[in-house]
Amino acid sequence: MDSYLKMMKHMADLYRQYESEMTDIEADSADFASFIEDLSESRFHRMMTGIPKLFNSAIDPLFRYKFELKDLKQLTEVDSRWVQVLEVTTDMPPHMDLTDPAHERQAFNTAELLLDLYPKEDELMSVDIHITTEQLKHPVILHLASKLALSKMSLRSLSAPIFSSFVVAMYKEQNRIRTQAEHSAGEDFLRRKVAQLKWLFEGEIDKKWEFVFVDDGCPEKSGEIAEKIIQQEGYDNVSVLYLADAIAKGLPIAKGLTSTDDSQKGGAIQYGMWSVIKEQHDNVRHIVIYTDSDLSTNIAQAGLLLSQLENKNRMCAIGTRYDTGGVYCTPAGAQGLTNYDYKMLVFRHFIRNKLLPQLGEVVDTQCGFKAFKAEVLKQVLELMTDKRFSFDMELLLLTALCCSRGGNVVGKAPIVWIESNEESNFYIAQVEDRNQ
Repeated sequence: MDSYLKMMKHMADLYRQYESEMTDIEADSADFASFIEDLSESRFHRMMTGIPKLFNSAIDPLFRYKFELKDLKQLTEVDSRWVQVLEVTTDMPPHMDLTDPAHERQAFNTAELLLDLYPKEDELMSVDIHITTEQLKHPVILHLASKLALSKMSLRSLSAPIFSSFVVAMYKEQNRIRTQAEHSAGEDFLRRKVAQLKWLFEGEIDKKWEFVFVDDGCPEKSGEIAEKIIQQEGYDNVSVLYLADAIAKGLPIAKGLTSTDDSQKGGAIQYGMWSVIKEQHDNVRHIVIYTDSDLSTNIAQAGLLLSQLENKNRMCAIGTRYDTGGVYCTPAGAQGLTNYDYKMLVFRHFIRNKLLPQLGEVVDTQCGFKAFKAEVLKQVLELMTDKRFSFDMELLLLTALCCSRGGNVVGKAPIVWIESNEESNFYIAQVEDRNQ
């Protein structure tokens, strides 16, 4: 079954499960749920072929945008600082190879240059807007550097103290955890994720972090490989958990799991988050961030998520690839979505608004880069039933239902995301679904 259709059917399931608890349900939401439940794959594709005919550019807010003369004049002036930035991009490839640490070093060096040249937040924001407005014109490394610089600047401005727990699930990651010299798909992701956080938090006295990797029942023993690397490198704030242990001990967070085969990422992430919120962090704001094991999201962008949670009404923040300012990168560069995926996302978002209105204007529910305040996780984690790849949606919905405070509890931060499909369990599962 097409993954987009499968996701929409999952939305219909959640609608049925939580219908009585949700507010703002529209009169025709139940009809839309029934429609999606009954929709066959052949009818779905026929419908998606015709959907572009329904789009009306005349009502797009983009065409009602008003420009200020002073902004236009400023755009005509030569910025010597921008000339310096362009000079360092001349030797950058259009794409970014996640297996090549030299590309990442270029991104960090360029981020430091941007921070030096543009010390004011509004100036740095203007640079980022300029870069993302012309996505195809600029190399991925520059896109990432811009977001990294904003992230570091955002972190500096946050009220301390903060403790951030990062959680990653691992399943069949025996190749990507290795270096490129050891395997062609090797990203050396454990060491490089640690290096990303060291760069972000460097010099931050009252902002601490930890990393928890959770083995999701990996038959190739990703957890044991990770433990060896941690021991070799002497990391004292990085650890490994095993979902199998949680199931064997009958822990509350493993309810509904008879073996690790019942989990597809969701069970491992939930166990990792459940474990870290049991820790004691007195007089400290505790934030839990989960991400994917690959390097698609450079987690030094975490400052963008943390800044969203400065708002007392915000309970979680998500990285978004599809909202304005987000950059979706393929092996060819900052190409954005295909026309097919764009159509699917537009329609999927429409269905989500119909069936799960509590989520508000969240477009990218499935981005593997989300941050939650520990206090909300203590309320919702043990209520969860979905242990699969799509667990994010239930977690966001429960957060919205439990913590609605008269405003949107979900913050959004545009990020740079780079495809890493070669060893992706989710991508492989999609291909297998399509071949069935």
